[in-house]
Amino acid sequence: MSSYIELHCHSNFSLLDGASHPEDLVSQAANLGMPALALTDHDGLYGVIRFYKACRKAGIKLVIGVEMTLQGGHHVTLLAKNNRGYSNLCRLITWSQLKGKKGDPAIDVTSLAQHSAGLICLSGCRRGEIASSILSGRVEKACEAAKRYINTFGREDFYIEIQNNLYPEDGHLCHALVELAGNLGLSHVATNNTHYARKEGHRLHDVLVCVKNRTTLDKCESLRLNSEFYLKSPGEMTQLFKDYPKAISNTVAIAQKCDVNLDFSRYRFPDFPLPEGKSSDTYLEKLCCQKLQEKNGYANPEAETRLTQELKLIRKLGLSGYFLIVWDIMDYARRNGIPAQGRGSAANSMVAYILGITKVDPIRNKLFLGRFLNEEMSSIPDIDIDVSTNHREKLIQYVYEKYGQEHTAMVCTYVTFQARNAIRDVGKVLGMPPHLIDRMAKSVSAYSAEDMKQDLASIEEFRRYFSSAPWREFISLCQEIADFPRHLSIHNGAMLISSSPLTDIVPLERGGEEISIAPL
Repeated sequence: MSSYIELHCHSNFSLLDGASHPEDLVSQAANLGMPALALTDHDGLYGVIRFYKACRKAGIKLVIGVEMTLQGGHHVTLLAKNNRGYSNLCRLITWSQLKGKKGDPAIDVTSLAQHSAGLICLSGCRRGEIASSILSGRVEKACEAAKRYINTFGREDFYIEIQNNLYPEDGHLCHALVELAGNLGLSHVATNNTHYARKEGHRLHDVLVCVKNRTTLDKCESLRLNSEFYLKSPGEMTQLFKDYPKAISNTVAIAQKCDVNLDFSRYRFPDFPLPEGKSSDTYLEKLCCQKLQEKNGYANPEAETRLTQELKLIRKLGLSGYFLIVWDIMDYARRNGIPAQGRGSAANSMVAYILGITKVDPIRNKLFLGRFLNEEMSSIPDIDIDVSTNHREKLIQYVYEKYGQEHTAMVCTYVTFQARNAIRDVGKVLGMPPHLIDRMAKSVSAYSAEDMKQDLASIEEFRRYFSSAPWREFISLCQEIADFPRHLSIHNGAMLISSSPLTDIVPLERGGEEISIAPL
């Protein structure tokens, strides 16, 4: 097994403070021989699903964590030991996002203590309370903070985090932190506070930091990291911490403690309100039989046989609750004069037709059910509903009221860098003339930033710049930043409804004055 595992790592889902996709970090970890890797993005779990899938594909154990911001601005690194710890990460992030100012999440120490079960705490980077106290000469305050963390997480699950990114004060800080850990009977652990997969990634990271802070490269020296915050090999880290070998071996010990299982094999349908003594299966069957009889002239042997077969398949796939929920939403729309219509492959379903979800008769039109519903399907079937724009909010509020705020949220999406916004943001960071940036952004027709070079080269006005080093740098940065998440938004029509409280499985945050969004 590798002698070192990175436990403090940021992807580009730290939103303008990480310069590598989760997949690139996992790939590099595999190249370096690491059997595990942690993802600890800032105040969110936005990249966890992509990270999870990449780790599964690469055969690497994933460690799920987050670098939380505390009230007062200090940082702390939290890692989930188990599924309970993962749920507590979701709750802590939710609390920090909903209670804090939008765009400036922070958690208080009381809430941290209330949701500490199943979590391992590392004391954090130089912005951590303990490290920053030592750097300012307040050793007693550092000890007090460490004792508070011991009371919160227990001595076995709280570690003093040490980093050596080759800043002048790092040697002194590491020594002081290890000494403090020894005095308090604590273990210490090394991390590199990784922000990009490879050393050359520091150039793009500088650009992202400038975009985040709305400044230029020549004005942000104090905000930029040096080039040591890349995913270093076990050999490099062992050499950096040769005086603290236990700090290296403890990374493996901590990774072995962590075992989170993100189970995507089952659905978490909300509990549809049912009459006493009825199950979702029996209620759906009764409802469908009633609706079948109400359709004049439609109840015939062919329709009854098709309905029986379809209901049997729905029961087998555990989808009765799903159909009831969609029917209820459509029924509310019908009763309240809200124009709404199911579409897509759901039109192949007779159950959807007789429940009024779709208006296409699958028997009359000889539609094949298997295109929408079959025993081999690995994911839930889609029933898309088109709703009148003017009535959309009324229907959304009905869903919130029906299933409760704890179980319902709008779905988060994120805006990525493409050709035009990459040109504008990168151009501003490099200090290019505003009129030139605007002209390029308006001239490019390519959507993807990866394709913009050829597009700009076809325009005579810009062709003369292509041989210059600054221009090549500009184009390269725009292409590297392609598809990076820039900021969050709310999906136009997707809602998430769950049987368990959403904060058990996903963090929530504010998408407006009252609406919460669930980042997935």
